[in-house]
Amino acid sequence: MLTILPEPPLWKAVLGFDFDDTLVLKSAPTSIDPLFFDCIEWIRSTYGAAWGIATGRSLHQLLEGFHAVKFPVLPDFVIARERELYYPGQFGRWVPDEEWNRACEKDHKKLFRRSRRAFARLQKFIEAETDAEWVSIEGDAAAIVATTDEEMDRIIDLIEISSCPSELTYERNSIYLRFSHRKYNKGSGLLQAADRWGLGADKILAVGDNYNDLSMLQPEVCEACGCPSNAVEAVKQHVQLRGGQLAKSPGSRGVMEIMRFFFDQ
Repeated sequence: MLTILPEPPLWKAVLGFDFDDTLVLKSAPTSIDPLFFDCIEWIRSTYGAAWGIATGRSLHQLLEGFHAVKFPVLPDFVIARERELYYPGQFGRWVPDEEWNRACEKDHKKLFRRSRRAFARLQKFIEAETDAEWVSIEGDAAAIVATTDEEMDRIIDLIEISSCPSELTYERNSIYLRFSHRKYNKGSGLLQAADRWGLGADKILAVGDNYNDLSMLQPEVCEACGCPSNAVEAVKQHVQLRGGQLAKSPGSRGVMEIMRFFFDQ
């Protein structure tokens, strides 16, 4: 059955934000500042900016997160599992970008089949030489959960020198790692979303805090970028080198600092 997306508004800019620990602080008593939504609504109405969330969560997990935090304003698009693209539809449903998501699934299946031998070697090493766990995830070839950041650093060093297909890469968030196709990530998903409104990298602001956000903080993806004060060091260094904004506050308060800087609120 053909899925018909609602007619998109004529946005003039696109904001792409990570969810966990960029907007929502898992360790804080108040996970997101309510003023964030006032800030978003002001920027949407004043500057014509669409905003979206790019996350490693599945769509279902993200919707649970919206409910838990009681989001009063929902985003204009979502990038789930760091690669799948969805837009709000009628009756509270989220509508997939059929062409993008279908190509994404097809390319991942083909790549994961070609990578079976490489995965077998990596799994053997991880189970024999580390305390990390090799995990099976529906829709993915595998994931790795390390016990420490240092252990994950060592595992990544091995992956980098392993004989793997050139299209194979990974998305890392602290001690968690998931294998993926190099063509699909938060950055390419953000560009695809912006293209729906006829916009390119020069009209995009991206904000993230962890390794898996680096793909959308690149100059070929966004003209402006930033990170909250709780970002990992690699993200802070990248943002500084790019001339982006390092917020003084963590989480959503840091994101508001960044929006105020770029939109002169």
